[in-house]
Amino acid sequence: SRSPAHFESLEERRLLAVVPEGFTETQVAARLSRPTALDVAPDGRVFVAQQNGLIRIIENDVLLPPPFASLAADGSGERGLEGITLDPNFATNHYVYVYYTAIAPESHNRVSRLTAMGNEALPGSETVLFVLPNLSTVGNPIWHMGGSIQFGPDGKLYVAVGEHLQPSLSQSLNSPFGKILRINADGGIPADNPFYNTATGINRAIWALGLRNPYTTAFEPGTGRFFINDVGAGSWEEINLGVAGANYGWPYREGLRLDEAMH
Repeated sequence: SRSPAHFESLEERRLLAVVPEGFTETQVAARLSRPTALDVAPDGRVFVAQQNGLIRIIENDVLLPPPFASLAADGSGERGLEGITLDPNFATNHYVYVYYTAIAPESHNRVSRLTAMGNEALPGSETVLFVLPNLSTVGNPIWHMGGSIQFGPDGKLYVAVGEHLQPSLSQSLNSPFGKILRINADGGIPADNPFYNTATGINRAIWALGLRNPYTTAFEPGTGRFFINDVGAGSWEEINLGVAGANYGWPYREGLRLDEAMH
């Protein structure tokens, strides 16, 4: 159940990918360290998150030497800087959103917003929007972080959170782990979330449950369909269609069909 960040050598990564017929592969940047996620700005710049907390920019197929930002991230195991997305209005507000494992006061995952000033983050611009429970309170808190964040067509942030090797938490409305969370761009919780009236506190952000390690997610352009890519245990790697209120079955089932997940 290793994430891409754990394939160390370039040769090992190349062996995993087969370029489809009609496509070509071109290297546009090198010497990145454990890249975990990226997003593309309207002007073509690529913002790349590294597990060690650095955000790098690729511009005109060149990796810029200074980092865009350096976050104090805990990079042990599968912790670290795991997700990055740009605001839908990035061209005007210059907002960059990240999901990472912060160190202080105790290690915990959070969603923060940075403000870009050219190719660097505005100093002191980090605004913490959403804080998850301290990882020291979880049984084995260095694995299954999840970490993907995406803006949906509704303008909300969808945050994928792993179950931290605590499978039972995936089914609990008293924990944000093993879930897809849906929050406002300012970190607030939308009142139309499916469990807003049955959960409490930050758990009102739960949008879907029953996930193991949703490491990546994506919204399909044009249709708005939401895909949740959940790292499997021993039977299946899952690509799930995201639906509000769905239960994807972990730890009781793997490879659950959508019609089953909705019951």
